Parts: sequence; structure tokens; C-alpha cells
Amino acid sequence: LQCTMQLPMLHGQALGQRCCGQMAGVHRVANFSAPRPQSKCKAVPEDSEAGKPLISEDVLARLLAAEAEAQRLRKQLAAAQAAKGAPTSVPDVMAAKPKRVDGQGDRETLFAKGGRASWLSEADVNFFVGDGVGETNVPVKDPEYESVVQRRLLIGGLLTLGAAAFALVPTEALRPKPSKPLYFYVVPLLRVKDLLTECPSIIENADWVQLRQVLTRVQGTPNDLLSNLENVANLLSDVGGAQSPQSRAQQLAREINEYIDSMDSIKKYYDSMPTRVITAAENAGFVSFSTQALKAAQQRLNQFLAIIPGDAMQAAVQQGKLYRIDS
Repeated sequence: LQCTMQLPMLHGQALGQRCCGQMAGVHRVANFSAPRPQSKCKAVPEDSEAGKPLISEDVLARLLAAEAEAQRLRKQLAAAQAAKGAPTSVPDVMAAKPKRVDGQGDRETLFAKGGRASWLSEADVNFFVGDGVGETNVPVKDPEYESVVQRRLLIGGLLTLGAAAFALVPTEALRPKPSKPLYFYVVPLLRVKDLLTECPSIIENADWVQLRQVLTRVQGTPNDLLSNLENVANLLSDVGGAQSPQSRAQQLAREINEYIDSMDSIKKYYDSMPTRVITAAENAGFVSFSTQALKAAQQRLNQFLAIIPGDAMQAAVQQGKLYRIDS
């Protein structure tokens, strides 16, 4: 569509413009000097009631001025970008490859190839020394730095030697001395001796359920066999080194506990198979084994009681007669 239109006077001079639009409401305006007769633009729809165009002449003039200003600003922007060496066009953000951003400490690339050589470096433990001297970050040989490093090495060596010496101390030496008198811990041992005299007939009848009930009273409350054996051994004299009453009692205490535990041979060897059917031959073998374990336990217990001083043993016997019902 092509049309011509006469605009009003600007600054006392007639301005003629030609409208060359491709569609209604869009115009290309070209200045021309010779005035033309006034005509209506066919590309601009008219109001059916007033017969006037929908876009006024004032609005059209403002659009022309804005377009000219935009062209001037585009030229200035292109010149500024060319002077700074920046690209004159906006890059395609979607086409650009995103850059990976990892956190500190290589958490995301811990197991990647070509990563850090060690799991823990000195830089990772700066919270111990802060900005102090390190073994690997000393730029030059400074006497102050060397003294700090040597002091740290000396302290570390002393702590290592102390830990090694502490590991060589026997466990019995670290156990605190019992607070009660010796006879108090001998009384449960006398009750255990009486309970073991009931076990031969139980083992001969292969009554393993009743045997376990007796062993529960021996190893658990109220007699606590192992605990009382250790308490009695700690209260004995340690004069004589390896041949002292205390050392001998400690060795016997371990053997007594092991033989008592071996008396329930079926539970010891077949506890993982509770549904197993035991044959008569196997049952006879268990009876023989449990009988031997019982005899060995009674023998070791008599040897243990023989080490206890006479006055403590007499007091324990008198105390045991009063509480015979608790055995």
C-alpha cells in the first residue's frame, strides 16, 4: 500500500512526508520538499463515525522522533563496543557450554582421575595450628621455624613412647583394689564349691537343662564366680613376682572359669544347631567330657582356696554357715 499525507506546519515551514507502509498502522516516512495536495492515507483505517484516522498526526510525529533517537543510540553503542573490543552482537547463551563450579576441598572430584594425591594434607588441618609454622610451608631455613618443628617432633615422640609404655602395663595392675575385706569374696567361692558337688549326678543322667541352671547360679548372681575370683586374687600378696600368691591365684582363676564354662559341652559345641538330634554315642561322649571338665574345675578351685590365708578362710566359713540357704 502506498499513500501520501500532508502533515501540519512545523516551525513555520511546510513538511511534506510520504507514507510507504506494508500493512495498516505501519508506515515508512520519507521527507520530500515539494508540498503535495492533501490526501487521505489508505493504509490507515478511518473512524467510521468521525472520518478521522485512528493514529493522530501528533502521535505519528512522536514515533518518528523516537525512531530517529533509537537509531542514534544504536550507532553510539556500536561505536563504544568497537572501541572496547567487545562483541557487537549478544552471544547465544544456550549454545555456550556451561562451566562447572566445584566447591572447596574437591568434594565433587574426590574419586576422579588426576585428583589430589592424598586424603588429608596439612592445608586441611589448619584449624589446629592456624597461621602458625608447618612442616611443609617453610620457605627458607629460619631458626624460629626449625625450633617450632623440632619441638613438635619431640612432643610427638614422647607421647608415642608414653602410649607404648602404658600398653605394656598388665591389666591386673590397673585394676583397683577391692574395698571389702577378703573373707567377703571367699564366701561365694565356698557356695560354688558346694554347688559343684551336685553336678556329677546331673551329668551322669545327661540332664543338661538342670546342669545349665546350676551353672547359671555359679557364673551369675548370687555367686559371680569370675568377679569374686579376681577380687580375691587382687587382695592376696604380690611379693615374689611370678611365684607370688597373687600371680598363682590369677592363673588359677582363669583356668577355673574356663573349665566351668566347658562343663556344658553340648551348648559349647552345638549351640549354633539347636535342632540337631544328638545320638546316644555323642551323648555319652558329652557326659565324659563334662565329667572331666567338672573334676578339673574342682581341683583348680581347691588349689585356689588353699592359697587364701587361714584367718580369712575361717571367717568366710563362719559367714557361709549363716547364709547357707542363699547358696
